[in-house]
Amino acid sequence: MLKNVLMRLRRFNPLLLASMAGLTVIGVLFIYSSCSVRDDPKLHTQYMDHAVAGVLGLAVYVAAAAVDYRRVLRWSWLAYAAALAMLVLVLLIGTWTMGARRWLFRIQPSEVAKLAVIMMLAWLYGRKGAKRGAGAFFLTGLLVGVPAALILMQPDLGTAMVLVPTVLCMMFAANVAPRLLWTTLLTGVTAAGLLLGVIYAAERAEMPPERREALIKATCLRDHQVRRLQVFMFPDKDLHGSGYNRRQSEIAVGSGGFWGKGYLKGEQYTLGYLPPSVSSNDFIFAVLAEEAGFAGSLTVLLLFLALMWAGLWVAFRCRDDSGRLFCVGVVALVFSHTFINIAMTIGRMPITGLPLPFISYGRTFMLTMMAALGLVQSVSMYGREPESRF
Repeated sequence: MLKNVLMRLRRFNPLLLASMAGLTVIGVLFIYSSCSVRDDPKLHTQYMDHAVAGVLGLAVYVAAAAVDYRRVLRWSWLAYAAALAMLVLVLLIGTWTMGARRWLFRIQPSEVAKLAVIMMLAWLYGRKGAKRGAGAFFLTGLLVGVPAALILMQPDLGTAMVLVPTVLCMMFAANVAPRLLWTTLLTGVTAAGLLLGVIYAAERAEMPPERREALIKATCLRDHQVRRLQVFMFPDKDLHGSGYNRRQSEIAVGSGGFWGKGYLKGEQYTLGYLPPSVSSNDFIFAVLAEEAGFAGSLTVLLLFLALMWAGLWVAFRCRDDSGRLFCVGVVALVFSHTFINIAMTIGRMPITGLPLPFISYGRTFMLTMMAALGLVQSVSMYGREPESRF
């Protein structure tokens, strides 16, 4: 018994834990910085809430790492069903916040649904004798489409869209219906290009207002989503409205220079140009870049790269498909959140409500991501190939 425990501990991946802990500490520091000059008492305690969530998340991480991931994945269908039930309940009795129903008793079910979908697909593809042809492709579409549709009804387009690259990476790693997968991917890219082209043409072309409205209506997007795409393609449009946060974020990032202005010395949020409603969550990277500069931003990026490298290394050394694919899904989710959040902060992608993992304020997202990484650690401890193979 003791020999097995010691063997598991020798397979513990310290880089995974160290990079996660480092990012969490950075998150606490810069959430405190972004809220240090606010008048609202609730904002002053956000850094403490984030720290408490980090401690609780660490306990969840350790508990998840101590359990054999294969036992957990066997019950993935139950986690998936629970996530669907929560997504339905949030539409019925959820709390309205900023024009959307996303919270159910201080829990954000869409974050839980991301992990449930990854677990479900890892179990589905990792079963012995699992078929990965057209049937598996369409079943995947159904399993992902139902929670995505419920999330869109909240509405929360950003969270629903982040499922796309995550699931595509898992399907690619599992070699699920390659022809269908690539055809779907190319079709999606083409559709996205046409969508942007329609909005661009409606904005730039000389045409009657009624025809412009008809074109925009044909995109089936909500008004705020159209405005975000317009601001993305035309940065100088609506600088005091939909484009305000983006412009102030770019100013904050650019003014940080190489070494930054110093901790607690950021000007964009101190003077109120970067609103308190976004400076501690969606645009926390702008605060970090202004105060820590390029050097601090690079440090954060290296920590994310270390985290993703550790996850992929665990996947590479796992001896079964379910554990390998689960690690790929978690790494893809972390990459998608990181890439999209930073890209929108510097104006290279449309504005979405996706948080930066472990740094942006968000208790449900923090706990869910730490649980996911705890299961990745479990894969490292319980699913590794014998050393002699390497």
